[in-house]
Amino acid sequence: PGLTLPHGIVKDVSAPERFEVSEEQIRVLEEDGVLHLKGVFDEEWVDYLRKATAYQVDEPHFWAFAGTASKLYDYIQRNVWQTNSAFARFYYHSAMGHILAQCGRTDEIRVSTDLLMVNPNKGFKWHQDNQNGPITWDEGLRFWITMDETPKDYGAPVYLKGSHRNDVVDDQAVFVDIEQKGLEDYKDKLLEFRTMPGDMLIWHPRTIHKVDGPADGIWTSYRRVLGGTVAKGGSIYHDKRGSGGVLSDLGRHGLQDGQKLKSSFFPIVYPQFDKQEAAERDSGKVGRNPVDIVTKIGGLATKASGERFNSFFQVLGSRS
Repeated sequence: PGLTLPHGIVKDVSAPERFEVSEEQIRVLEEDGVLHLKGVFDEEWVDYLRKATAYQVDEPHFWAFAGTASKLYDYIQRNVWQTNSAFARFYYHSAMGHILAQCGRTDEIRVSTDLLMVNPNKGFKWHQDNQNGPITWDEGLRFWITMDETPKDYGAPVYLKGSHRNDVVDDQAVFVDIEQKGLEDYKDKLLEFRTMPGDMLIWHPRTIHKVDGPADGIWTSYRRVLGGTVAKGGSIYHDKRGSGGVLSDLGRHGLQDGQKLKSSFFPIVYPQFDKQEAAERDSGKVGRNPVDIVTKIGGLATKASGERFNSFFQVLGSRS
């Protein structure tokens, strides 16, 4: 969309910004499984993200069709950084990478997958995140960057404190019954966060959480969120064909199971973005491939994986 970056940042030249996270905050994330950082991004960055979002909604990408048709959101698109350069440059130049590197106690951060979400039409019941790209639970960190004020009576994300340490929820599950045996120590420990513009939520992918929508299903305010999963340094590529997790890895990057996660399809954003990876993204080399989509999703046709994948649709169709 040709947006001007905040703070005098020169596109593809300026070093990424920094934002210090305290040791106490990092320990909160490690113990509770979730961390709320307030006011990370100032008005300039929030305005930039809102304009990038407005452009994307006005110029919808084909990849958004399935999610938008589900009526779950007014607009929802995975890997938006691949099709909208403004989001790619946000990752390259903002303090996001520095923040997540500190939170993950790592010297490298790569974007595994992201998701632009605009105006939800339903709430999400209790779930864990398994659309994290081709990495394991512990190799990733989830993030949410909010562009709007959370309503007073609904819409605040709620997490089960410490639930990332549970060992009873199936790895392939999305929807979670918090009354199931083994979750007794977590189901009543609720952490609720009423996020504001420029705030950031960071959590472990296994942390169980929900977002309650309004009782009548009608949101009376804007809700624009840029979220996703990043990979820590040393992450390995895991081929997730045969599971619902494959839906966040549909690019023809050529990586094989067990190889180091190093590719322009999973761009490095900390300590510094890579100019060659950025050039490959800008040239159109990075993106989803019809051949890979068919071969990877084809693995979901088996009965076992189909049952697992059904959990994903349970969440999509649920109201809180």
